Amino acid sequence: DAGVDGASGGEAKIRRRSGYLSAAKRSILGVFARVFLPKGYPESVSEDYISYQFWDTVQALCSYLRGILTTKAWFEGVGVGNDQATASAATIQWILKDGCGMAGGLVFASAYGQTFDSNVKSWRFFADGINNVGLLLDMLAPFAGENFLYVVCIATVCKAMCGVAAGATKAGLTSHFALKHNQADVQAKESSQETFVTLLGLVLGSWLARYVNHSYLVSWIWFLVLTVVHMLSNYMGLRSLRFKTLNHERFSILCADWNAKNRMSSVMEIAWREPLIGPLLHSIFNKPRILVGVEWTECVRTKSEYSWLRGIYNKEERYLLNYRDGVVVVVLLEGAKSRDIFAAYYQAVTLLRMRAKTDIKSVVEASYRVSKERFPEFCVAAETVEW
Repeated sequence: DAGVDGASGGEAKIRRRSGYLSAAKRSILGVFARVFLPKGYPESVSEDYISYQFWDTVQALCSYLRGILTTKAWFEGVGVGNDQATASAATIQWILKDGCGMAGGLVFASAYGQTFDSNVKSWRFFADGINNVGLLLDMLAPFAGENFLYVVCIATVCKAMCGVAAGATKAGLTSHFALKHNQADVQAKESSQETFVTLLGLVLGSWLARYVNHSYLVSWIWFLVLTVVHMLSNYMGLRSLRFKTLNHERFSILCADWNAKNRMSSVMEIAWREPLIGPLLHSIFNKPRILVGVEWTECVRTKSEYSWLRGIYNKEERYLLNYRDGVVVVVLLEGAKSRDIFAAYYQAVTLLRMRAKTDIKSVVEASYRVSKERFPEFCVAAETVEW
């Protein structure tokens, strides 16, 4: 009996110790969740939140560490350690490069600010890509000799463009993640995560700065390795995003699949299929292919053209669509609702895929017939897979 009581007592101690460890673990996880995760996680955010934040943390840490390497290169370029260098000369160069960055950011925002909302993934990809260019130029600047100032000014402009694009797309990402109207909480926890990355970067960066000291080769090896990891993390993070809203690229893929294969692609499929670079290049170098909500005169210019369009569209349609100068233009009529805009865009995408087959009038008529026939089923199928 004494042996049994001893064994029972030992088991009780083990259970108590296990209970203490479980309680401590829950306490630590609870503190972690309160500091870094939005309240109500995971129900309060979208299902792709944690995967994106993981990859975003990795790429942010890589950027911070590379920033330490480029700062070291910049100080070497302005002559730190050189008896002939002066503090005033370094200060002037710092002011000039910062001024170029501010001016570049203003010009960039005014030129492309209206396209950030519709192509969040592409512009986020651009932000990190152009930041990589800026950091690379910073690393090369010490080798530029008399052109050092020009190189660092261009690098600063690149990084300013990154700041504008990343800041603008962050608003779209926050709205996407916040399911319970908790945008402020999501943004606050994003700031907490960035602070943690900065603190971790300070620790690792202090070691890295000492490790690469006086060795250009080691600095470049670390810079290139961190850049590769950064690019892969950025790509994986963007591919993990599953937007359920439709922009032109996602809508075009859905329409192509529906018209060709009579199937509706899921949100997950489109997340991996939608292009990242194509929409960006089109935004920069080409005019929009579809304009919805234009002025009446941009869509209809003559009475005969109005009569022709009215002969195509049913009287209950709340929009008129025309194809002019390589652009599909849609004028919304009184009483137009979101479904009418959706229908107009479906016809516009269909028209763009048919436009090379026949003349303008025929393609407008044909795209409308296809839209009337296929659009109702398209809507039902889209709702089924949660678009």
